[in-house]
Amino acid sequence: MPTDTQFATDWLEERYRFDVAARNPKVEAACLQYFAQHPMVSIIDIGAGTGANFIYLSEKFPQSQQWALVELNPNLLKRARERLKIWAAAKGYGIQEDGQSLDFRRNDQHIQVQLLQGSFLELPQLLQPDRYHLITASAVFDLLSEQMLSDLIQTFHQNRLALLTTLNYESMAYLPGDAEDKRWIELYEAHMQREQDFGKALGPRCSDFLENGYAQLPTGLTLRAPSRWQIEPADTFMHGHMLQFLEKSLLEMTSMGHSGKGLNEWLQRKKVQLQAQQLRLSVTHSDFFTAPVYEG
Repeated sequence: MPTDTQFATDWLEERYRFDVAARNPKVEAACLQYFAQHPMVSIIDIGAGTGANFIYLSEKFPQSQQWALVELNPNLLKRARERLKIWAAAKGYGIQEDGQSLDFRRNDQHIQVQLLQGSFLELPQLLQPDRYHLITASAVFDLLSEQMLSDLIQTFHQNRLALLTTLNYESMAYLPGDAEDKRWIELYEAHMQREQDFGKALGPRCSDFLENGYAQLPTGLTLRAPSRWQIEPADTFMHGHMLQFLEKSLLEMTSMGHSGKGLNEWLQRKKVQLQAQQLRLSVTHSDFFTAPVYEG
């Protein structure tokens, strides 16, 4: 049996190609253009997982870079270290290690990476945010409560940090459609926003909350645009993960008193379609970039 950490690692690495395909090019271009004249860009990646944001974005910035990868789970951070070294070797970088730091050099480009275990909700206790230019986060903010995200926005603003956040959940739709889809997807989204020990997660309300929060602050640029997973019939492993998430969440909701009538039948219809490679799923997220009124 895989451990929870192994499952998380498998899931994060399986979804990588869907994340890459989903990223909104206009939002990404706005971020890269903002930093185009910087000889070096320094980036904090929060909720770094196994390093997917670094692997994707480090190749987009042509200049030298300084990264801090912040991740609470030490096992995911360990996997990120291994993954980054494999990536760097494949790209022809020279690699040096020093404790929790990695140093990559290729021609005139120098990339420094610091791996930090801890909660990004306590960012000022982990590092000095005002020494960085950009915060990145992928599929993170929809897991937070309103208060958590509000506090982070203030931290980013006070430290003059630009923000690039991608893949914040908004909605999903199966094709072919089922008369029961709306009911169960809405209950799944209610599970995302259920009361937890830290409060209620934002779930599909995340992007609106983020946009409204920055609307109250002076910014030089703000851009929000959709990013979509398109999960095709042949993507059986990804479909299997999604159905597993749905089933676990919906069963938890029925155990809390919500009606589960028809749930098993609905799940079985999806599994039959999956096995026959007749199932498609579109998951809509949003990407968001905002930058201070000044550069530097």
